[in-house]
Amino acid sequence: MEYRTLGRAGVKVSSLCLGTMMFGGPTNEKDSIRIIHRALDAGINFLDTANVYNGGESERVIGKAVNENREKWVIATKVHGTMGDDVNESGSHRFHIMSAVEASLKRLGTDHIDVYYLHRWDASTRIAESLRALDDCVRQGKVRYIACSNFEAWRVCEALWTSEKLGLEEFVCVQPLYNIVNRDAEVELLPFCEKYGVGVVPYSPLARGVLSGKYLRGEKPPKGSRAARQDRRILQTELRDESFDVAQELKPLADAHGKTLTQFALAWVLANPIITSVIIGPRTMEQLEDNLGCLDCTVTADGETTIDALVPPGEHTGKGYNDPAYPVLGRNLRD
Repeated sequence: MEYRTLGRAGVKVSSLCLGTMMFGGPTNEKDSIRIIHRALDAGINFLDTANVYNGGESERVIGKAVNENREKWVIATKVHGTMGDDVNESGSHRFHIMSAVEASLKRLGTDHIDVYYLHRWDASTRIAESLRALDDCVRQGKVRYIACSNFEAWRVCEALWTSEKLGLEEFVCVQPLYNIVNRDAEVELLPFCEKYGVGVVPYSPLARGVLSGKYLRGEKPPKGSRAARQDRRILQTELRDESFDVAQELKPLADAHGKTLTQFALAWVLANPIITSVIIGPRTMEQLEDNLGCLDCTVTADGETTIDALVPPGEHTGKGYNDPAYPVLGRNLRD
């Protein structure tokens, strides 16, 4: 396992980060704990979750799994999503952040969170308010580093400027969507992060399972897959025939590298020198073992050229692709 510094922070994290969105939900508690322990044995020291994952169950399961070796883990969680019926139980404002951090600490069974992300941009809250609240969490010893997820490059820049101006903690890393069939982050976000020393911890490196090759144009999704389970995010964002076609065209390339398609797709993300750590999201132990096989895969120059021909740098498959959770507003910026 390779370990890389998290942006300009000194802490070192494994090049693979164990994503736990499935834990305490599709993956039961017992299996989740087994996967976490196996990941640590494999050298993974970076865990990613969010307070909203399975209604807080992911955090709770993590707390049970790491209680005997908490000091070995760099644990990241997130704040923003809705955690109750009250009007103030969501968002990135001070009221929610200060209560949400306490709730996450309790579920995780720990006295500190290593990396605390703003899960997404909050248009109704000034970034200065969010940053002051996060800075207070750091000063109180409840959080060690702060970060952001699903922020455009200009919003990360605004946050860094605000922190510098006000003397507040700065974001050490960002968490964007990034994979072979979604390369939009290469246009501005990744160059920005390289220039200003911001770590990059991408999620969905397998396009929510599309880059396993299990989905085929014109065919029903396989039984047990995220699409078959009617997972909302894959239905919204990833079920594009063009991506299915790319996955099938990549299979011979993965074979030529002596790897499964999933291993090859993960290795491609890791091969980008700007990337700090790649979030894998195994639902089963078998998927974790497969994912670990990416670590000894070197993507050749010919392989990179082939991928660039299928999905050019900075582009994505499918004409007009847009994520409804993080829409490109075009001319309707005030909507």
